[in-house]
Amino acid sequence: MVSPQFLRIVLIGILILTGITLYSQVNDKYITGKVVDRNMSPIPLATVSLHDRNDKLILSTSTDSVGQFNLRFGVKGKYFVKVSHVGDKDYQSAIFELIDVNLGTLKLLPLENILEEATVEGRKKTVQVESGTLIYNVENTLGGQDVSVLEALKRAPGVFVENESDITLNGKSGVQILLDGRQTFLSGKELTDLLKSLSSNNLKSIEIINSPTAKYEATGAAGIINIKTKKNQVRGLNGNVSSAVAYGISAKQLQNAALNYRVDKLNIFANYSHTLGNYHYLYGTSRQQNGKAYNSHTKDFDKRQKMSSQVGIDYYLNDKNTIGFLANGNFIFGGGITDTRTEISTLPSLLMEESLDAINDYYSQRTARYNFNFNYKYEDSLGRILNIDADYGFFDKWNKNLQSNIYRDHQENILQENLYRTLNGIDIDLKGIKLDYGMNLWQGKLETGFKYSNVGSKNNARFFHVDKGPDSLDNRRTNDFHFYEHTTSAYIDYKRTLGKWSLQGGVRIENSNSKGTLFYNENGAELDDDIKRNFTNLFPFFSATRPLGENQTVSLSYAKRIERPAYQDLNPFIYMLDELSFWQGNPFLSPSLTHRLTVLYSLKSATVVSFNFAYTDQLNAKVTDTLDNDKIVMISRNVGIQKHWSLSLTQNFTPKSWWDLTFNGLLYYIQNDVSFDQYRNLNLQQAAGRVSLVQSFRLPFKMRAEVTAVYNSNRLSGANTISREISQVDVAFQKILLNDKATIRFAINDIYKGNQSKYTQNFPGFVSNSYGYYESRQVRLSFSYRFSNGTTKAQRARKSALENESGRIQ
Repeated sequence: MVSPQFLRIVLIGILILTGITLYSQVNDKYITGKVVDRNMSPIPLATVSLHDRNDKLILSTSTDSVGQFNLRFGVKGKYFVKVSHVGDKDYQSAIFELIDVNLGTLKLLPLENILEEATVEGRKKTVQVESGTLIYNVENTLGGQDVSVLEALKRAPGVFVENESDITLNGKSGVQILLDGRQTFLSGKELTDLLKSLSSNNLKSIEIINSPTAKYEATGAAGIINIKTKKNQVRGLNGNVSSAVAYGISAKQLQNAALNYRVDKLNIFANYSHTLGNYHYLYGTSRQQNGKAYNSHTKDFDKRQKMSSQVGIDYYLNDKNTIGFLANGNFIFGGGITDTRTEISTLPSLLMEESLDAINDYYSQRTARYNFNFNYKYEDSLGRILNIDADYGFFDKWNKNLQSNIYRDHQENILQENLYRTLNGIDIDLKGIKLDYGMNLWQGKLETGFKYSNVGSKNNARFFHVDKGPDSLDNRRTNDFHFYEHTTSAYIDYKRTLGKWSLQGGVRIENSNSKGTLFYNENGAELDDDIKRNFTNLFPFFSATRPLGENQTVSLSYAKRIERPAYQDLNPFIYMLDELSFWQGNPFLSPSLTHRLTVLYSLKSATVVSFNFAYTDQLNAKVTDTLDNDKIVMISRNVGIQKHWSLSLTQNFTPKSWWDLTFNGLLYYIQNDVSFDQYRNLNLQQAAGRVSLVQSFRLPFKMRAEVTAVYNSNRLSGANTISREISQVDVAFQKILLNDKATIRFAINDIYKGNQSKYTQNFPGFVSNSYGYYESRQVRLSFSYRFSNGTTKAQRARKSALENESGRIQ
């Protein structure tokens, strides 16, 4: 449990910090005014923001019920005010010296129609930078439409997905994925399954945060990727529907629907998406071990169907107070089959002496994930913000598998046949509460907050031998694993401007108390083993930003991050591909800690250069190791130290008014000083690169075209995996029709089937070469339609109190 002393320190600290609001600052200046529409009627809840002369956001507020606003700030300099409200054109004031000033009545003019707004949005740069955050505007791309969120994410600068499971950023694994500021409940393969089930047609942008501030959860050794969805812009009942069909090896269908209804102070919204159809994967491994060669090939037929839904409600009590409720659900169900053939020979000969045919029939599978969020938010014109989130989430997964293992000699005569049945179940409950408070203080902005979460995980695995009689339980491979974790954290973050410098610093403190218990049977006796951990960590953050000239900025930042093992990785149960290949959990995994240094330069958001250095201790990586004389096991371990350097360039070009280009180049260097045991120590070093070029063409008759090319060089991933080069070229076409309310698109991904992975894993006494193809070449046709009548405020984005814990479910 969390110590009483720690809770008292956190509580006293928060009370002291929030109590500082009692002190007013005599140097603060007031900027006031009133916002009205073209009929001179007050506009409530319009966004009013103060910017410095370099267009850096200083602070913002909302107009009250009669359209009035009040901004308070105390740093001398030249500033201007922006006013925005959905459905109206933005207003920008002239630049003025910071004094007490009344801007008077500011009139906003309406947009002529929704099409005009869409056209303005469409001319946004594909990639831009705001306050150190790289923003990839998915909604402005063609190739990023009518695909899964995972496929859209692969197109973001610096992002790569290894073997459809491990998402890396700038060549480094350990990325924290957020959806609208909330964690996704998942990691590893389960995370990519979720992202595959979501439609990219509902995406607005992808934010890449290399050095998150102390306000963010400390998880994410490589940084944070925040996937932001579109917000409906139309008053009354409005929405959009899109449908796509795709064909690779087999047919798929993707569907997305979003509805929004707002009247007076009430806003209700909902969306639904699904992915139907089978996915076919091909992969295999050729390895040499203890004088023998094992050459295996697997055909994987994933028959699971994926569905996701969301429903929410916001109620605006008044211009300062809002309450809301949000429910999310994600469901995966259906079967699957893996068919693996392994040919065995004795070196140096490669003539087959024996073979093993193994079929995994996942005849029943189901995954259900739910999260419920209650939110309260207070925000006034003086910059004070209070946000409270209470969350409850649960995860329920089970699968039933029948596995056959048949050994044959070189003449295909059956030597041995074994049949197994496994029944696995996972139940996880997550509870959390989070409080964030912000205010203007000492001519800057102070933010502080507190969070508590409670996680309970129960895993059960039943392993049976199947014979002519009843199934017999194998106690050696059967267990129950229970895991409980309590986490308490608090943070403080402060930012202000000193001359030309914008400075920000903070620290996050976190205490984690966990207990894992393994229940098993040995020699007829019921036994259990406990693994307990209790640790406290500090996570500091600091950044400094300075303009170098007109539209140029450079920033330096440092952050300490942590990467905790997924809950299922702690479960020691064994999953079999066949009798020679296993996946296994590791209850002795420890979190890995990373120190990150980032330097970022931007010029007019057209040029973005970023340098990153990361030092990771107790690196957590999935490794392939030997077991007995003829088996291999894939297991997560703390293997040692990693040093990671990266340099990236993102450049937007517009050679012609009808032609836009976005280039992204990445160079990185990894040094892994790792150890499997006292006899196998490896010091691996690898330089790698990645380049992508997106070309967008505006054609006559309301048509657009897009060509995307991507190349990845040889690279080092995990602990000791060397992956070979891959490349991909995609093309897409779009036509607007039906009075600009409908869109039809046609696309071909991976035209020449160049996205086929090949990789090696070697250490003394073991050589392994693997390959994989994940049906990346597809032809796609889609149709979308939108309907609306008016304008309204969009649904709010909010952050879950479980944004960290839920991300460790896989």
